[in-house]
Amino acid sequence: MSDVPGRDGRWLPLGRQLARLRVAAGFTQHSLAPLLHYGRSTIANVEVGRQRAPRRFWERCDEVLDADGQLVAAFDQLQRLRRETGGRSWAAQGFSETPQVRLLQLEPTEEQEMRRREFIRATAALAVCGAAPATSTTGRRISLGDVKEHARRTVRLRRLDNYLGGADTLRHYEAELRATMSLFNTASFGSSTAKALLALLAEQTQLAGWAAFDAGDHAYATALFTASRPIAVQAEDVALAANALALLAYLRASLGKPDIATAEASSLPVSADVNPAVRALLYDRLAFTYAVAGEEKRAGAALNAAHEALSKARLDTPPDWAAWVDHDEVQIMTGRVWSELRRPLRAIPELEVALRRLDDAHARDKALYSTWLAESYLDAGELEQAAAILDRSKRLCTGVGSPRPAIRIAVVRKRLPPYQDEDAGACREVSL
Repeated sequence: MSDVPGRDGRWLPLGRQLARLRVAAGFTQHSLAPLLHYGRSTIANVEVGRQRAPRRFWERCDEVLDADGQLVAAFDQLQRLRRETGGRSWAAQGFSETPQVRLLQLEPTEEQEMRRREFIRATAALAVCGAAPATSTTGRRISLGDVKEHARRTVRLRRLDNYLGGADTLRHYEAELRATMSLFNTASFGSSTAKALLALLAEQTQLAGWAAFDAGDHAYATALFTASRPIAVQAEDVALAANALALLAYLRASLGKPDIATAEASSLPVSADVNPAVRALLYDRLAFTYAVAGEEKRAGAALNAAHEALSKARLDTPPDWAAWVDHDEVQIMTGRVWSELRRPLRAIPELEVALRRLDDAHARDKALYSTWLAESYLDAGELEQAAAILDRSKRLCTGVGSPRPAIRIAVVRKRLPPYQDEDAGACREVSL
């Protein structure tokens, strides 16, 4: 990263475009910094043309702001212009102002603008919470007991995820999130109640993000996961803040775009006082990212850490959002990780045992996880067994409001030439 004395007019339009995209996405420079893995001052200097940034900075901005490569394309064009002019400033070439340089695709298309509006809607919670005082004196007075009642409703709603897909649950989670936001904006409460409300908002935002991810709306899910982290930080809930990053990394890895930096940023120090289930969940998702990236040694170490975390007894109960993490869940992830790494002799025993214990009532999860078992049988050369598992997965996910099992079935089925023409679309198609 190199500093530029004063302002360099060539780079100012690109910096301003970053500022526009950042504001449209609902970020402050402070909240965007940890997601880019750059400091707030760097973002501020880049936006006003005082500092140049390398290409990897713009790649990260495009990814986090969902800008479809606009900023990288503009950066590349400016680099070409700089080479053509020998690196001289515009003033040195006799221009009093920056020439009209057409930055590639800086004006969003109609489709991109719609997605950004969805992003703004998703990050409304961040805007509300970021501007809120530690205590509120407006409206009726509420206590921690009131917040706990709202939290109990969220616990009951979360149980829907065991049996329904995100297309069915998202509207319920959004409604509960709106109710909590309304309470936060209109009620009166003390500082301890404020923290509890913020933690609940962060948790509900992540729950809605999970449903959006499960329903196939990845841009909306990314927005919700991103919005939840600053809320959790303000609530001083380190576990929820870490989970926001873990969810983002898991989403990207599931799309075949492993983001190791974000996954590793979700790790908590050994000194952090969190329940073992939380730590196991974070290691679980980190292992999956490593596996998709082909990092076998690091994936294995993360899995070992997840198993070790669950072996430590604690008297306290885990938070509800991590209470489902047990030895069976870690065993399933262990099988998925070894399957991703094309190690069928390690993957098959883990998946066979764990899936046998998973009730068919959990149809989406069982159908989805079984696709990794089928893939491992393919890697082991057992085509007929793989085909039988895929057929069972297809039957299981019929009517489930999530496209994820069907997508995985289709991906694995492509490796079975005799079965390519069979319909893998029995899982309910979701209109997004």
